[in-house]
Amino acid sequence: MDRAGEQIELYITDVSTQGEGIGKAGGLAVFASGALPGDTVLAEITEDKGRFAKAKVLEILQASPDRVPADCPNAGKCGGCALRELSYAAGLRWKESYVRGALRRIGGFETPPVQPIRGMEHPYDYRNKVEFAVEKGGRIGFYGAGSHALCDYHNCLIAFPEAIAMADAFAENPVKGVKQMVFRRGSSGQTMAVIHSDKQKLTHLEDLIYALDEAVEDLSSVCWVDGPKMQVLAGAPVIEDTIITDLSTIKVEVGPQSFYQVNPSQTTVLYSLAQQYAELTGSESVLDLYCGAGSIGLSMAEHCRRVIGVESVKPAVIAANRNAVINGIVNAEFVCGKAEEVVDTKLQGVKADVVVLDPPRAGCKPQLLDTVVAIAPERIVYVSCNPATLARDLKILCEKGYELAECTPVDMFPFTLGIESVSLLVKKRETQ
Repeated sequence: MDRAGEQIELYITDVSTQGEGIGKAGGLAVFASGALPGDTVLAEITEDKGRFAKAKVLEILQASPDRVPADCPNAGKCGGCALRELSYAAGLRWKESYVRGALRRIGGFETPPVQPIRGMEHPYDYRNKVEFAVEKGGRIGFYGAGSHALCDYHNCLIAFPEAIAMADAFAENPVKGVKQMVFRRGSSGQTMAVIHSDKQKLTHLEDLIYALDEAVEDLSSVCWVDGPKMQVLAGAPVIEDTIITDLSTIKVEVGPQSFYQVNPSQTTVLYSLAQQYAELTGSESVLDLYCGAGSIGLSMAEHCRRVIGVESVKPAVIAANRNAVINGIVNAEFVCGKAEEVVDTKLQGVKADVVVLDPPRAGCKPQLLDTVVAIAPERIVYVSCNPATLARDLKILCEKGYELAECTPVDMFPFTLGIESVSLLVKKRETQ
C-alpha cells in the first residue's frame, strides 16, 4: 500500500549523508529533511519507495536536546551547512559514530579502532576557497539545499571574510556569461578570483577587476577558466600558501584549478596524523598515490629517503614538481598518470616502505589495491573523504595481509556533512 500523504509521528535517530533525519515508522525507514537526531516530529510522507520513504516535517513536536538556535540566517536554506542547527559537539559525535558504523557495517570490523574525532576550537571562517553560483542575470549566491535556487550569501559563518566582499563586488559589477565565481585565499593573505565561463571574451571585465581589487587588500590573481582551459586576466597565475605540520613547514603555490584542502588549521591536523602514522625514520621510500599537487608527500620528504608521487591531473603534477623546487626538495619526483596504471607500468618493480593513499570519494580501484599489496609496504596511510569507500577498501586490504591499526576522523568541514579521516594499516606478521 502506498503511504504517500500519510501523517506520522517520527522519532529521529540518525542523519543521512544528504542531511535528512532518519526515523522508522512501522519498520519503514523514513528520511525527513529538516529533522535532527533526537527530534520527535510530525511528518507527512511525500514518497513511498517501498523499502523506504521520503517525508516533509510538518511540526517539531519535541526538539532534540542537541538542537541549537540557528546562528546563520540561511540555515535550512543554503546547501552548505546541513548541521548548522545541531550543536557542534553533537555534530562531532555523529561524524565519529558514522565512521565507526561504516567500518563495522561495510568493512566488517567488529570493533573498529576509531580514535576520538579531531575537531576545531573555533569552527568559523575556516574555508579558504568559496564557490558562488551566478545566474544568467548576474545574480550571485549559494545554491539552496537540494536545488539550484540561489540563496543569500551574506553572514556566511564558514567563508573567509574577503570572499563575501568580493562577491559583493561582483554583485555590483555583474558580467554576463559568467556561470561561477570562485575566490581563494592563501596564508600569505593573497587572494585569487576565478571566473568560470564558456565565453573567453567577456564585456565589462575591467570594471569587475577594478572592483575586486578595491574590495580586498591583496588581490594577487584574476583568472578565467573553462574546463581545462585557463587564462590569467590580471596578476599572477598562482597565490602562495604555507602548510605547517608537526614535522615540517612547506610553501606551496595554489592555482585556479588546484585541488587543495580548504581548511588550513585542520590540514595541519590531517597531515600531522599522516606523518605520525607513516613513522618515518629517514630511510624509507614513500609512494604517494593520488598525490594532487604533492603536498602530503612533500611534507614527508625531509624525513624519508625518497618520495614518488602519482597523479592523473597534469596541471597538478606540474604544480607538485614546482612545489618541490620552491622548497628545495630534491628527493621527490612526481609522475603523471592514473595510479592504477602507472604503478604497474612506469613504476614497475618499485619498492616502498610506506604507501600513502588519498583517493577521490569513489575510493581506490581494485587493481590499485592489488598493486599496493604486491608492493608489500610495511605501512599504508589511507586519507579518505568518504567513510563508505574507505571501509570497502580497508576490508579488501585486510583480507590481503594487512591489519587496521587505527583510524582517526578529522573534522575538516564543521557544520557540514563532510567527514575526513586518516587510517593506518600495518602488514601482518606471519606466525610460525
